[in-house]
Amino acid sequence: VLWRLPQSDAAIHCLRQLPPSAPCGPLLCVGDENGGIRLWDTRMCGSHDVSAISKNGGRKGACVMSWEDNEDYISGFEHNADGTTLLASSADCTMSIMDIRKAINPQTRKESFRQSDNQEDELLSIQLLKHGKKVVCGTQQGVLAVWSWGIWGDVSDRFPGHPASIDALLKVDEDTILTGSSDGLIRLVQLHPDKLLGVLGEHDGYPVEKLQFNADRSFVGSSSHDNLIRLWDARFLNDDFDGDEDDEDEEEEDTKIGGVVAAAAPSKTKHESDDDWSDDEEEEEKDDDDMDEDSDDDDDGNGEEPTANDRRSKRLKTDNEKFFEDL
Repeated sequence: VLWRLPQSDAAIHCLRQLPPSAPCGPLLCVGDENGGIRLWDTRMCGSHDVSAISKNGGRKGACVMSWEDNEDYISGFEHNADGTTLLASSADCTMSIMDIRKAINPQTRKESFRQSDNQEDELLSIQLLKHGKKVVCGTQQGVLAVWSWGIWGDVSDRFPGHPASIDALLKVDEDTILTGSSDGLIRLVQLHPDKLLGVLGEHDGYPVEKLQFNADRSFVGSSSHDNLIRLWDARFLNDDFDGDEDDEDEEEEDTKIGGVVAAAAPSKTKHESDDDWSDDEEEEEKDDDDMDEDSDDDDDGNGEEPTANDRRSKRLKTDNEKFFEDL
């Protein structure tokens, strides 16, 4: 153990480290059971001078900033790309927004903290999507609450549909997240347009508390109250996944073979026939067939190309399919 945080009156509930580009460096964000938020400088934690006074002018040790405005436990942290703004979801039904640039300046310290409107629903998880333009929180009632960046009062959108609380969120890409729910299911969800794509896995009815990718994003790990960490194949969630190429190649080969046989048959009939009227009729039939094929091609051309989430949803089971499978 390199260092320990000083003992606190409240248990630690969540942790998050700011990026090195943050105005105050890579501070460790700590949220506790009483709603307290503290930022620790781990570089000072390694010092033997435990009586060092921090930058906030009164707290000993390496705690450089703290807020005590939330009334219930802090459930999660998120921050923007450069680490200038820290977000915290709380079970007191609000989201807290902290401007780190103002927090490090004693003159603007009081202006650094803002809080959303009370949502009358506990916020249990938080994630940033849409290239930092949207903030998504999972709630106790199974609703995904969505804020637009910079408009911190009330939500801009709500996506209901989960039958139980959403305790964990994991970002797949800028439009897609995995949700871990207290009904034990891990779901793939698309936002704007809102769509439930399917179920990735389950923990046999035990609440899912945490979701995380491994280093190469080939697996998703999930932890639950069943005292198990389960790993799920997540390769198909990656944009460069090519698992369907073999199937597509086989379909193309079948199509080519069928096309050669189909084209050879009328050609042979035409050359073997000595009847001019028969040849004319065959030409008319061929023209009609060509027109039908062109029409079919036009119809196919009007269809939209399947998106990445369309391909992902084909590999997942829906809630209904999962329900009947378990019966």
